[in-house]
Amino acid sequence: MNDKVLFQGAGYTIIRTYKAETLVPYFEAEREDGNMNYGWFDVRGRPEHVLDIPEARKNKGLANLLRVIAQPCSKLMSSACECGLFDNGASSTGKRWTAGGFVTGMFLDAQKNVESESLVELARYILGGIEPTVDHHISYEMFIEPLKGFFGRLDCHALTIKPFGHGESETLAWAAFEHASNAVANSIQRGRPEADRITLLDDGNC
Repeated sequence: MNDKVLFQGAGYTIIRTYKAETLVPYFEAEREDGNMNYGWFDVRGRPEHVLDIPEARKNKGLANLLRVIAQPCSKLMSSACECGLFDNGASSTGKRWTAGGFVTGMFLDAQKNVESESLVELARYILGGIEPTVDHHISYEMFIEPLKGFFGRLDCHALTIKPFGHGESETLAWAAFEHASNAVANSIQRGRPEADRITLLDDGNC
């Protein structure tokens, strides 16, 4: 089944994909391009161990987002991450450089990952708390995807958050990506009115 765009607006897209490509936990393996996939690092409730993840050491914004997800009070967890820089070419109609990455996350409570709509709602909640910026050119893609397995369960889904930063130089693109990643972290931590259906942090444990 083809991917389905659920919601789209200025600077964001939420997509439902039906192909399962990852699982939790998974082990270290060499990728087809020769780079290493270092496997799943269990940092649940241990944000001080985020920098044990090799990919997290590439960007402060990505590391900050992972730390927020890993807080002891968090109701979320992460299973994978990566970031890199892309040259769009001198003739690109947009910015020359894009720094992009992803964090794949899900609820700690496996039952909340069963219905894909729970992850759609999570994506919308996160996007709804991202403040606009005039200092950086940023965008987001959110993918709701089935998991091959979640600690032995075969009925769960995940949300892959993809922040992007765009700029005319590599430095500007990385700065924008860092801002975009920090904006997601800030959204997850933001104050939540009583009427909010989603609470991502347990205030009593923060």
